[in-house]
Amino acid sequence: MYRGQSCVTNRYSRRGITRREVIVVSCVAILLIAIISPLVIYSRESSRLLHCQSNLKRLGTGLAAYHTTYQCLPPAAIWSTQSMHSLSLNMSTRPDLFTHANWALMLLPFVGEEHLAEKMDFRQPVSVEQNSAVRTTFLSVMTCPGDSFNQAENLHIFEPAPGQAISFARGNYAINGGSHNMRLVPGSTTIPSGDGAQLKIDRENREFQYWGNGVAGFNISFRQKDFANGSSSLVVFDEVRAGIHPVDPRGVWAFGQIGGSVTWAHGVNGDDYGPNNQWPRSDDILGCARLHNTVGTETLTKEGMPCVSYLDSNTNATARSLHTEGANVLFLDGASRFLSNQIDPGLWHAIHSRETPSELLNSNDFDHQLATENFEEKTASCDETKTTKQRVIEKPTTLTNSIEMQFVLVPAGTFTMGIPDSGNDFDPPPETPAHPVTLTDDFLLGQYEVTQEQYLRIMGSNPSYHLPENSSGDNIANFPVEQVTWYEAHDFCRQLSNLPAEQIKGRSYRLPTEAEWEYACKAGSDEPFNWSRYQNRSGGTGYAGGIRPALPVTPVGHYTANSMGIYDMRGNVWEWCSDWFDRDYYRRSPRENPRGPAQGFIKVVRGSDWRFTGETCRIDYSMMPPWKASPFVGFRIVCELHQIPDENSIHNHGDVAD
Repeated sequence: MYRGQSCVTNRYSRRGITRREVIVVSCVAILLIAIISPLVIYSRESSRLLHCQSNLKRLGTGLAAYHTTYQCLPPAAIWSTQSMHSLSLNMSTRPDLFTHANWALMLLPFVGEEHLAEKMDFRQPVSVEQNSAVRTTFLSVMTCPGDSFNQAENLHIFEPAPGQAISFARGNYAINGGSHNMRLVPGSTTIPSGDGAQLKIDRENREFQYWGNGVAGFNISFRQKDFANGSSSLVVFDEVRAGIHPVDPRGVWAFGQIGGSVTWAHGVNGDDYGPNNQWPRSDDILGCARLHNTVGTETLTKEGMPCVSYLDSNTNATARSLHTEGANVLFLDGASRFLSNQIDPGLWHAIHSRETPSELLNSNDFDHQLATENFEEKTASCDETKTTKQRVIEKPTTLTNSIEMQFVLVPAGTFTMGIPDSGNDFDPPPETPAHPVTLTDDFLLGQYEVTQEQYLRIMGSNPSYHLPENSSGDNIANFPVEQVTWYEAHDFCRQLSNLPAEQIKGRSYRLPTEAEWEYACKAGSDEPFNWSRYQNRSGGTGYAGGIRPALPVTPVGHYTANSMGIYDMRGNVWEWCSDWFDRDYYRRSPRENPRGPAQGFIKVVRGSDWRFTGETCRIDYSMMPPWKASPFVGFRIVCELHQIPDENSIHNHGDVAD
């Protein structure tokens, strides 16, 4: 009886589930979900990423076929002048009137979309009604699945006038117009634009061309031979995001506009550098004010799609994506890569410029650099430029060398580097803080900028743009040399140092560090300089950099010397420094004798403008790649004294001047 009862009880108990078992099963399920969910999410993201890259490669294959057929790449777009009175198309708010085919429309026959290309009337603007069916077509090859805003129902609606509405389908790929600065070259003494955009307007023949350092311009095409840095290190396509609202013009595959299907002016010498830049004023696009009013600034910030609310022109736009921490790009050789948001801005600039010397990117570290989150890596190496003590040699207060260059002694001292000039009430970006710097040794700095005569004497040529023949009473002995690259300025120092007359005296020459330059410019003071944007042209005092209207290049010594007896550091041409440029170097530079990052891609240029005596804005137009030159950038040099070698050593050098 007991045994049977027990048997019945056991059978009955196995028909249900106890509360403990429910709890255990629930916990196991939750644990499995917690483990599996990230894997599912990761798997989906990886799939989207691969699909996105696959489409990029398909476009790359089409681009290669186009180049084979036409022996050039397509232009970013064709902008026609036929129906325009003004030829300043780059500033027009009516792109619907002049924008014809862009690179994407031209590639249609090469990516399996011949039937769509046949419907396009390439003789007319893409905005006309006859081309509506083409421009509103949702194309899978132009789509990155990770972008939830790239949907057929989220058309871009361009409204050129009340009652008019022109629809465009979205797209996630843009041709690389270049990492140049948004301003036109060559700039001026106000702000040099050594790596800026170029504009050609021929009113007589009604021609318009607009291009930068990328692989495509407006009404201009480039060939393989135009690319200095080779196919494996030059970006041709960037991933971009579809606009988050119909009035947002970004991510539009058939509209040949900056931000729509062209990335533009997204290098380190601007405020829109690198992928997914979140600076509130990064993208400069047509209609951004309306976009702010429509969706709100907070929404744009939350969605990671900032743009400048007070400008109404397509001026610059960078790569953007909804992937985690980066965006896809396609190189000219057909290789697709996912690049981190933390890529070195200088490297980003270099791989988007067709002018980058190949040797700069052909090192074994290139693949590593592309894959590295460089901000983290660089932050960990704060002592990358350790101070080295040298034997102290007594220096004279002034010195004149064998080619009549004059130097003055700058005494050692401590100052606060990066203090903004007065008259600028903005907070500096967090990556460029004012910070104490100590220069532990006196140094001899050129009292004047290197002149055209001095450069000609050492280098055998005068590359300068501003020749004094148009200035009465002046000659090349008085005008600063300019239109020289950093490499040429560096080579000048090397060849001057190799002169036997300089070696006998134990003298060698180099460019000043940025810290030395600013310390000498401010004469060691920590008081903000009384800077003003406007100044009259009369008199021989004052400064030139940053002044509007721009002042002319003048003979050296035109502006009054500072208290150390140094001329023109706030006037005349701007000047190369020895340092590599790094956006956040101020946060980690050594306190003593900083010499800049150990390596880089862009060189520091300094001048009077407040942006470089204490940066209060990310729009830094004057830093330049070392292979570029500007008619408004020259240099001055530092003389170093060494122990004089014995006579046999000097004799063995012979008359070598190189």
